[in-house]
Amino acid sequence: MIRLNKQLSIFTLTLFFLVPITSNAALLVSEREIQVESEKQWEQMVNSIPISRDLKKRTMVRCVAKNIIRQLDEPFRSFDWDIEVFQDPTANAVVLPAGKIGVNTGLFDIATNQDELAAVIGHEIAHVTEKHSYERAKRSMRTQVGAMIGTAVVASKIASKPIYTQSDLYETQNKINAINTMSNVMATYGLNLPYAREQETDADKRGIIFMAEAGFNPIASMSLWKKMKEKDKEQRIPEFASTHPSSTSRINGLASQLADALMLYNQVDKKPNCSY
Repeated sequence: MIRLNKQLSIFTLTLFFLVPITSNAALLVSEREIQVESEKQWEQMVNSIPISRDLKKRTMVRCVAKNIIRQLDEPFRSFDWDIEVFQDPTANAVVLPAGKIGVNTGLFDIATNQDELAAVIGHEIAHVTEKHSYERAKRSMRTQVGAMIGTAVVASKIASKPIYTQSDLYETQNKINAINTMSNVMATYGLNLPYAREQETDADKRGIIFMAEAGFNPIASMSLWKKMKEKDKEQRIPEFASTHPSSTSRINGLASQLADALMLYNQVDKKPNCSY
């Protein structure tokens, strides 16, 4: 019994010693580290997802993105931006902190003109300029620390119970594994969700300004999300909208920004023409 309990004691002590190390790591995460990781992620995407050869789509995406990038403050404007269109039916787009823009061909089923496309790209670029990826990484690491602490506490209580056979040991280890899995699920899907939605609202506010300053009609952001709302009703929610605030609240939020955005849009003398 003593030998079996020692095995579990080593396991729980390991968890306790890992917690302060991870806590320090959460405080030390840097923007550069996030950029390096995003560069690795981009490499994986480019190497694993087929690149679209549709010249019309590629031309429109590059034109829209470059016009918006020109409106950004430094250092974002001077990033070495990579822009790609992926042959993927999922209606989604991503902008990574290292200055990488990826748009799936499936997004064109929703964003059917340059202005609606600008609404999506402007929104995603705003996540970078507002440093949401950096904040999300810190929040994620802190959440993982909390999950580890909770797991260690419960695991220590389970391990303190007498164990007489190998079967008892397996049963106890299975309980600890189940607790660890549940902690990870809670950390990933529970605690981060409200924080992510705050970021999405923030990106909406900045994104509509970016597109307007670049000469894209901000009214298109409303038409885009009305389409998303229709998809909601059909229960065919595009990936781009799946973790975002509801389409109704989003439309209302954009409507409150529309007057300012239209004023900026009307000040642009030469509007972009990104059609091919």
